[in-house]
Amino acid sequence: MDSPIISWLDEEFQRDNDCPLPPSLDDSTDVSGLDMDMVSPRTSRDTSEKHVPVIRLEEDEIYKFGRKLGQGSFGVVYEATHIETQTNWAIKEVCRPAAGSSKVKMLAHEIEILKQMNHAHIIHLQEVYETPRMIYLVTELCAGGELTQLLKRKKFFTEDETRHIICSLADAVAYLHKRDIMHRDLKLENILVKNSPDEDDNDRINIKVTDFGLAVQTSGVGIENIMTEACGTLIYMAPEMMTGCGYTQWCDMWSIGVVMYMLSGEPPFVSKTKANLLEKITNQEVTFTQPIWATVSDAAKNLLTCLLKVDPAYRMSASQILENPWITGDTNGPAIPSNVLDMMHDHAQQEEGKEMMKIYLNSDNLIQVINNTYSTVCQGALMKTMDEAELKKLPRGTRPSPPQRPLRTCHRSPGQLQQRPTVSAGTLRTTASAHAPHPRRYHSTP
Repeated sequence: MDSPIISWLDEEFQRDNDCPLPPSLDDSTDVSGLDMDMVSPRTSRDTSEKHVPVIRLEEDEIYKFGRKLGQGSFGVVYEATHIETQTNWAIKEVCRPAAGSSKVKMLAHEIEILKQMNHAHIIHLQEVYETPRMIYLVTELCAGGELTQLLKRKKFFTEDETRHIICSLADAVAYLHKRDIMHRDLKLENILVKNSPDEDDNDRINIKVTDFGLAVQTSGVGIENIMTEACGTLIYMAPEMMTGCGYTQWCDMWSIGVVMYMLSGEPPFVSKTKANLLEKITNQEVTFTQPIWATVSDAAKNLLTCLLKVDPAYRMSASQILENPWITGDTNGPAIPSNVLDMMHDHAQQEEGKEMMKIYLNSDNLIQVINNTYSTVCQGALMKTMDEAELKKLPRGTRPSPPQRPLRTCHRSPGQLQQRPTVSAGTLRTTASAHAPHPRRYHSTP
């Protein structure tokens, strides 16, 4: 019997598929690609809001629609050409939801976020058109299609290609997380390719994160900002999203790990049933048993292990991915903690060391040791500069004493010291005096 989370997913996906589409479209077409990215209204405090006009469309034709690029639960995406400028764009045609429905709020939220996004690897919203029945979102055209389509053609990505894709994806997610935004639906289908690789400079794959329909913005890291609503695509969902115990932006880091693993051509967890798949995701550690992983570096596998941690507290952040030696290529730099708990542990050790140093520096022992060392060095230096004849000419009592050996009795009182017996003339004798600057003092005897 399926678990409650699986039943919920089935019902939720069915409700999404029930969204009405424009009359000209047929429900059998598979389209999920060119959805738009979103950013929450709070980002306006960090990023200057772009001017995205919202225009009520009249009878005049502005764009000429071309081939269909994709179809999703909210509408269909077409390639279109702006008639006046002859520039190519992608237009998402959305059937206006019924007034007061939850889809109205979701669509408005998506548009508001997209209007404030300004990042090289997040889709750009150019303008919005409205009619009584339809809403049209004009975005930049990503002619390369979805990343999953490119993966099907290539079978797998090389390690260098994967490094570039994950670096770009982590950069976009770090931008979102800095603004307290969770994407919650990162997957290959929601990552678009700007151009075909052979058309890009140096064959680089230029990606764009899209589809912010499930994105949410919080107000910080307090307990009131913990999410409990299960959403997304099962194979990419973090374990904590399925338990109902609450989750935060670390769910996106798990999704990045799944995306990175799947660029090898295989998913990290495989099962014939949803229930068994759910069990593996929530309890099983990631493994690298497929033959392709024998050709992958240990650094890449270590990064994957740090992302696919069941406990989110041990996961690597997006900013830490960007600083990871596998991304930067800098293997000579200091080791960077892979998660927040390791960072806290290292910080605690540093603070403990600082406290111990403060205790030592404030002790009377250190002051006395410095005084003794200074006296010893000065006397030894004077003796080296004068021969024995010159020393004998000095008045008695002013002759410098020979250097003292380091003492280990700084904490003992003068009364605890044992007095050494006086030896023969011409040698040194030791006496203990409570009034001496140090428990032991050397006196020369005639």
